[in-house]
Amino acid sequence: MKYFWNLCICIFFIFSSCHKGNLPENETREKEKWRIISLAPSTTKILEKLNLTQHLVATDKFSETEKKTINIGGFLDPNYELITEINPTHIIGLKSHSRIKEKLNFLNSKWILGKAENIEDYFHTFEKIGKEFGKKETAQKHINETKKTFNSFTEMASLKIQCDLTKPENCPERKKILIVISRKRGETTNILAASKKTFISEIIEMLGAENAVKYNEESVNPYWPNLSPESIIEINPDEIWEFGELRKDQELCCKIGSYFYPYLKMKTVNAVQEKSFKLFEDKNLTIPGPNIEETLKFFAIELYPSYQKEIENLINPAKSRP
Repeated sequence: MKYFWNLCICIFFIFSSCHKGNLPENETREKEKWRIISLAPSTTKILEKLNLTQHLVATDKFSETEKKTINIGGFLDPNYELITEINPTHIIGLKSHSRIKEKLNFLNSKWILGKAENIEDYFHTFEKIGKEFGKKETAQKHINETKKTFNSFTEMASLKIQCDLTKPENCPERKKILIVISRKRGETTNILAASKKTFISEIIEMLGAENAVKYNEESVNPYWPNLSPESIIEINPDEIWEFGELRKDQELCCKIGSYFYPYLKMKTVNAVQEKSFKLFEDKNLTIPGPNIEETLKFFAIELYPSYQKEIENLINPAKSRP
């Protein structure tokens, strides 16, 4: 009888250990099959943040990753044959990639297309990707920590300008900033700007500034409109912030041939009169991904340079402690 019970106990433990071992093994096998293609720098950054780069096999040519991946081409004109050859299990991108999805609808891939215009879009896309790959808790933790950081910066900026930025309509004297994403080098043509309701605009607004460019639903591209010199004169920004690249032999301002020289013809604009220009050469600052906090830090330091140490503490207090 004793031998019988010992045998039963042994069988139970063998069955239990096999049962427990099978689930992780199956899950591992499923994960090993993941072959992910990312169509945008922002979604590539999200996959990195969620520690999914081991499954990332290909990206668009603008994405930068530590892992070597296959280049599948441009943001809106990828190499369809190459994507078909890779035969990914997942294709991650943005709503603007819907046409690409239509052309590749014969693939047996799962598509996740998120929006990336504003901060809420970013959070939603982050959450969707996290949920799909079993990283829901990690995604939610990141979102909560980012929101906490945003609140800290808004509180700091409210103290600096002595106005409650949770109610920006009560802060009419805010600095108006024109945010230029790109323009034709050496000219004031093909100017692409960030309007209100974009994540870049939301960042400067939580820091106590105001976006000079309004959101116009009737515009061809209401989030990222094209501006003419005449429209810049009309909105009359106090500062012009631009994303671009300075040549090695080029000055910022204001000699002939300097980076911001083309703006000097707009003599009635406040930013031109005060020579109030700022250039950001890090293109990652325009990507609505996990590095959004880095954009927040850079902008905060530009607005409040004398509080740089305090600002860095808000982003990463642990690293800033002595």
